Amino acid sequence: MNGSFQFCARQRARIISAAVLACFILLTSCQKSAPPAAPAVFSAAAATTTLRLATYNIRNYNSVNRRIDGEFKPDWPKPEEEKTAVRAVICAAHPDILALEEMGLEPELEELRRDLAHEGLTYPYSALVHGPDPDRHVAVLSRIPFAALHPRESITYKSGGGQKMVSRGMLEVDVIVNGRSLALYVVHLKSRLTETTADPQSATQREGEARVLRDFVRQEQSLAHGALVAVVGDFNDARDAPALKRFTELDGQPLLAIAPTADSRGETWTSGYAREDSYDRSDYILLSPALLPLQKKPGGIEDIPASATASDHRLVWVDLTFPAGSR
Repeated sequence: MNGSFQFCARQRARIISAAVLACFILLTSCQKSAPPAAPAVFSAAAATTTLRLATYNIRNYNSVNRRIDGEFKPDWPKPEEEKTAVRAVICAAHPDILALEEMGLEPELEELRRDLAHEGLTYPYSALVHGPDPDRHVAVLSRIPFAALHPRESITYKSGGGQKMVSRGMLEVDVIVNGRSLALYVVHLKSRLTETTADPQSATQREGEARVLRDFVRQEQSLAHGALVAVVGDFNDARDAPALKRFTELDGQPLLAIAPTADSRGETWTSGYAREDSYDRSDYILLSPALLPLQKKPGGIEDIPASATASDHRLVWVDLTFPAGSR
């Protein structure tokens, strides 16, 4: 199934003449009236398969304290205007597997999954991990069945002589594409909000989380010997920051590679800060040495107008091409 395949379809009949039977033309679109797309088939016998993998921080898709039109609203859901925009962005990118950050609990994930299905974009498979953060979770929506599911809820690391918890845990899902096993790890590192003056922008805490999560991946996957692994999510840091380097190199040797992505204008920023009127990159897709060659061309950063309303982050995607008869 090609990653550029449109999930949303509608039929339009045109009568050619009274003596000719009606014929139908299949048009691709993202209309609410379109029937749900069937689940993708990624079997060992399939032809060359292009899988679109995406990550998206959807900014508090939950009930939290908000300021709406200048008025404080306690425990308030994400505004419908933002939810509609989120769906428009996802529909525009149409990923086969979508990692989500800042998702609420299962009811919110099911709401998003259901609303996307009503618009013709169907994800039969979903997963969510309950980390220590009670409000913001990482999750996955997928068109492909999970071969295995590993929610890591309680991960600790050493910090200042004590122990800390990785605030959002980590979610691993495994899928089979053309006979090859792909392991996907979804992360959301500590935000840049400072908790103590001794750790400006929580950089030390974020590096501690990165280190222990990287070690989980290294212990479970043979990165140097052909394992197909992607680590994706909101890393809340720049590509040359210590937190990112924990994933991209070890003892001076390459570990995981940052997948090249850009928007329609060639820009690479993924997150914006309205209060500071600034933009940077904090969302990444990292690929193992064996997976990187399957990205045949640069990926994308979704920049349709709805992106500005949906979230303070932009959706990032890559296409990975698995040859027929992979082993």
